[in-house]
Amino acid sequence: MNEFPDDIFDEKKIKKAIKRGKLKTLITITLVSLVVFVVLSFANFAITTHYSEKAFKEWDAFVRLSTPNGYISETVDSTGLLGGTSTYKISKDFKIKSIVVEQKQYSFGLLPSVLLSRGSGGGIGITGEDWQFSYKENGWREMLFFHPDVQYKKYKNDEELIENMQGDKIYEVALSFDKPYKQSDLPLFKLPEMTWFWLNTYNQDQLNTFQQEAKEYDWSSTFIREHQALGFSINSPYLSNTNMDFEYENFLELLNTSFSEEHQQAFNKLNDRKFEDVEILGVVVYGTKDEVLEIMKNPIIKASSLGGVIDNY
Repeated sequence: MNEFPDDIFDEKKIKKAIKRGKLKTLITITLVSLVVFVVLSFANFAITTHYSEKAFKEWDAFVRLSTPNGYISETVDSTGLLGGTSTYKISKDFKIKSIVVEQKQYSFGLLPSVLLSRGSGGGIGITGEDWQFSYKENGWREMLFFHPDVQYKKYKNDEELIENMQGDKIYEVALSFDKPYKQSDLPLFKLPEMTWFWLNTYNQDQLNTFQQEAKEYDWSSTFIREHQALGFSINSPYLSNTNMDFEYENFLELLNTSFSEEHQQAFNKLNDRKFEDVEILGVVVYGTKDEVLEIMKNPIIKASSLGGVIDNY
């Protein structure tokens, strides 16, 4: 008796069986590939989202600390494999409105994108005949600060500049004190709404560096730049008895969140101190011409540096 069917060696049936096998294999591979793609895409999305949120917190803290009354007002992420780049706008709160001052980028992720930028620009006072300040992208000058414990050859004074400006404006002015003050000793009994307080976050090595630069370099380049001055603002008018503990605690949290090594050093210096024991080196005030000039007449003001100016409407 024949144990095999007569058609077992039928060529047509064999070809059909092979085709069905190939089709089944193709479908299986396609489904597996689709599942793997979905899983990997989800994993990539989860990883990039995690690092994007982490990077935003670190960079927003950095911006809020290094730009008086500044913050990241908008971000646009471009993601890739396990990372990406974020384009962000920096705005300044100017009491009556916020103004975009710069646009920058940062990278994030396990495989962060490489950022390349090209550009050129000029400086002011590069010959030593005027202050070597820098400009923000919107055309505002970056403010200059002068540490009270450093002896500078010359101090910035923008009082005459402000007096000669015309129109109804709101002025941003950095005011450096003649010496460090604790809040209880500060002889400024009233300041306008949204005053920014410059705190003494510097260690002795930093002060020694500032003093050495002031001694050896030209006066036009010896000062503390805006991003090197750390502090916080209050959103209500300041009185001598104003409690600023909440703003100070938030300031410490930002220091601990920022990716900057200098900010971490400042956090370590201040973390165990109460605000009542922290020294104030200066302020940044926002107000009309009359308001800021009145404050600048106080004898404790050692230097003044104009920042942004906007129309008062």
